[in-house]
Amino acid sequence: MKKQIWNYAWVILLAVSLIRGVAGAGINTSAGIFLAPVSRDLDVGVGRLSLYLSIASIANLLWLPIAGDLINKMKIKRIIVLSTLLQVIPFLCLGYMNSVWAWYIFAVPMAIGATFLVNLLGPILINRWFHKNIGLVMGLMMMISSLMGAVFQPMLTGLIAANGWRSTYVLFGLFALIFILVVGLVFIKENPAYQKSQQANSKKTTKTTDNNKKNKNILSKVILKSPAFYLLLLFMVILTGFASFQQHATNFGIAMGLDITIIGKALSLSMMGSAIGSVLIGISSDKIGIIKTCAGIITIAFISIILYRFVNGSILIFAFASFLHGLASSSISVVGPLLTIEFFGQKDYPTIFPFVMTSLPLATIILLPAYGFIYDYFGNYNPVFIFLLGAVIISVFCLLIGYRSSRRSMIKN
Repeated sequence: MKKQIWNYAWVILLAVSLIRGVAGAGINTSAGIFLAPVSRDLDVGVGRLSLYLSIASIANLLWLPIAGDLINKMKIKRIIVLSTLLQVIPFLCLGYMNSVWAWYIFAVPMAIGATFLVNLLGPILINRWFHKNIGLVMGLMMMISSLMGAVFQPMLTGLIAANGWRSTYVLFGLFALIFILVVGLVFIKENPAYQKSQQANSKKTTKTTDNNKKNKNILSKVILKSPAFYLLLLFMVILTGFASFQQHATNFGIAMGLDITIIGKALSLSMMGSAIGSVLIGISSDKIGIIKTCAGIITIAFISIILYRFVNGSILIFAFASFLHGLASSSISVVGPLLTIEFFGQKDYPTIFPFVMTSLPLATIILLPAYGFIYDYFGNYNPVFIFLLGAVIISVFCLLIGYRSSRRSMIKN
């Protein structure tokens, strides 16, 4: 029986990777591809249209803690169905919309659905099915998702060029709806051992219920008062802020005098770096530990920022910087779950992890538009690079001090 469970765990890994690839690398990441053609046809500015991305990030930020609680109470297949309908149906309907307000309104249900499918489903199911080499497994999930993104991006661009953005919204929306539902309903299931433990817990006496309430109170204190939590959150915000510069990489390359077609080819190295980095970071986390691995990630991030600073029209430096940027950026979805477990243990992981992952929308809401305003004001990205270098240095202290603080808290408890 144990061997069968172990074998099916790899089916779970493939299933959650495919779902994350379509929902994340497909629907979420494709948002930038649609901005120019949609804004042109609707006769609105790209900035005004892109506000819907900020609305989505805010919805994601507010919903993550609630979603973390729901995913422990509802059946996983029911969550997949509801989340798919919330994310994909509005995406599909955008192909029929004529007002920018539709994007603002639909951003909310799309973000709520994506919270489960992109942020929580994979890490939580992996944690329930795998007990060894979790870093490698997380890395494999991210690698598969990144490779799917490398396929979807040119595919969607080609569809828009051939059929227009409206048809592309509808066609890819239909594909995503059918694909995610089939994979989710056919292949996703709970670990029998996990289900038994849940059933056993539900049959316990009032005394156990009282103990659970006490545990929740302790957990609330950890989340709201622990320095370790806020230092971990800041570390993840900085890492996400570094990764989000990728959205400005094309504009930066053009500002450096590089041809846009060459920039596109160079940036494909970033996707390659992300795919390779996901696995390497996972393996490294299992072999030498997540803290030492994060030190390596910070070093790579630092080098990539330095290289960006000295591009000066060199496509080779730009390409290498993009590769290193993708390598380090791929760490977010791998180190987030692993650091949560390292800091606070596995017992309360499903509840704490969503709070940690609020760092993603938080960083996107604040830093992504800030980079644009800085560029508009100064006419270059040099102040952004100075900021990122300082932030990366600060992240070292956040990681080390936060880890020591978490160790002391665990000893006391």
